[in-house]
Amino acid sequence: MNFITEISESSASSTQEVSASTEEQLASMEEISASSESLSKLAQELQELIARFKI
Repeated sequence: MNFITEISESSASSTQEVSASTEEQLASMEEISASSESLSKLAQELQELIARFKI
């Protein structure tokens, strides 16, 4: 019985670690997404400014 308990505890611990890692990855992906949106807006603004000089 102790062996089963140890396996269960180890499995629960591993599950918590995976969950924490997944949350960190999600947070990183959200940061990347926000940065990408910001860069996209800046690129659009730059294109608009450049277009003024082409006329």
